[in-house]
Parts: sequence; structure tokens; C-alpha cells
Amino acid sequence: MLTYNRKTKKLEKAESFILPTSDEIIWFHIKNQSFKQTFDSILQELHIHPLAKRFMETFNEIPKVNIYKNEAVISIFSIEENYQPIKINILVGKNFIITREQDSNLHLLSEIVKDLEENPEHMSHTGYILYQIIQKASHEFLHAIDEIADEIQALEKSVFKDPFENEIGKTAYRWKVKLHDLRQIIEPQESAIKSIGQSEFPYTNEDSGFYFQDLQHNYSRIISALDTFIENMASIFNLQLSLKADHTNTIMKTLTLVSVIFIPMTFIAGLYGMNFENMPELKWENGYFYVLFVIFGLGCGIALYFRKKGWWGKKKSEQTK
Repeated sequence: MLTYNRKTKKLEKAESFILPTSDEIIWFHIKNQSFKQTFDSILQELHIHPLAKRFMETFNEIPKVNIYKNEAVISIFSIEENYQPIKINILVGKNFIITREQDSNLHLLSEIVKDLEENPEHMSHTGYILYQIIQKASHEFLHAIDEIADEIQALEKSVFKDPFENEIGKTAYRWKVKLHDLRQIIEPQESAIKSIGQSEFPYTNEDSGFYFQDLQHNYSRIISALDTFIENMASIFNLQLSLKADHTNTIMKTLTLVSVIFIPMTFIAGLYGMNFENMPELKWENGYFYVLFVIFGLGCGIALYFRKKGWWGKKKSEQTK
């Protein structure tokens, strides 16, 4: 527990919950392993609304702000390195903040403690502590957005390397689902921050309200990025289908051109393969070599014609560029 004294402007640490005086502001973080026992002991000293107690004991599926007579419960999300959302519950009153996280290994709150120890004045009002917590959560999302952008760029490159790789389409679909789930979290979290930044919210002052308004720009950027990423996933899927079709068409084109080259050869071979007695060419001394010359001449001529037209290989004008 961190306790800030407004008179002495000093910050102190404590292991157990102590009810703050009128000159003190406290931040107490409860670990999941001991939540029930610790929270029950806190309830004996803090007379909070039964609904506030219930919302602190359970994690909401979406970010939400619930305001009661003497306290408010705020449910927000942060994000882990594997892009897994982590839920955080915040109980805030006039001079206290109590937090609980879904994953006790989250480094987010430990970073905030370090910042508060270095800058005790950041605990001079509950609004500033709230800002520190939500700001760190937004920075985690922004960092994740940058990493996701790199992942998507690598996925786009892999499409061009091997468009027939089926795993690319599966990966794009999984990313699309994950990005959609993140957006479903970020959008209501942005609304929750707007409500906290309003002057009607009882546990922020005018100065901290300005900071929350600035945080809204971060979440607008996150939402915009997620929308772009979702569109990119659809584009990657369509790109792979297009490259597959293009590659298939190239194969079919090559097979067709090869068959066109051999059609006249097959015709000549079939013509002189007929077993009629009255075929003068069969009695030519060098007829066999004449036919071979005609067959290979036709094949080379057709191949050169295709190349000149640009249907097979590259045109000479393109090669000289």
C-alpha cells in the first residue's frame, strides 16, 4: 500500500490496509491469491455500496464505470505481450484507490508504483492516480499496436513469397478474430475514459480532467489502427486468392502455349503416319529428314512468335530496360 500525506508531501509504504486520514490519500493493490480475505477486512473499515462490492469481486467483460454515493468502480483492460487482454478493477473514493488485476504477474502496476515513488506529487489527488493507471494501460495498447503492425507487414511479405501456403489464410483469419475482439474492448474503454474526464465525475479534479481528455486521443488512434488492421487482414486474404489465381493462370498459359506448339507437329506426324499405299512422300530418299526439319521449324517459329508477342517470356523491349 502507498500512502501520500498532503501536508508533509511524503510517500510511505505499508503492507496492510490502513484507513486514510483526511490529509492522506492511499492506493492499495490486492493480489488475486488473497483477494477474498483482504477485501473482506477492508469492507469492515470502508462502508461501500453492495453493488460496488459485487463489481469489485467479479470482472466485467467490457470496460465500464459505475458511480455510487461514496465511491465508484471502474473496469478497464490492459494487454499482455501475447496480445491477451487483462482485466483491472479499480475502486475509487474520496481519498483512496483500491485495485485488483486479473493476472497478478502484470508488470503494469509495478511500473506505476515505481513512478509514484519517484514522483510523490502524482498521488496528491485520486484523479492523478487514476490517470497513471489508465495511461499505462493505453501505452501498453499502443505498444501492442506497433508490434501488430510489424506482424501484419511480415504476413503481407509471406503472401508474395509463397501464395499457395494455406497457413497464411488461416493466420489472417485468426488475426482478424483477435483484432475484432480487441476493438470490442477498446471502444467501450474510450467511452469509459470520456465519462471519467467529464467534470461530473466526482473523483477527479479540474487539472486531472485535462489529462483524461488527452488520453482520449490515444484511444482514438488505437481504434483507428485496429480498423485499418482488420481491413488489411481482408486485403491479405483477397491478395492471396488473387496471387493464387494469377499463378494458376500462368501455369495454364504455359501449358496451352506448349500444346499449341505441338499441335502442328502432331498433325504432320499423324498425316504421314497413315498407311495409304499412294503417298509419294513416303518414297522420298530424304523424306524423313524433310519432315523433321518442317516439324522443328514450325515449333521454333511458333515459339518465337509467342515470345515476340510477349505471351511467353519477356519482350525484348522489357529486357533492355
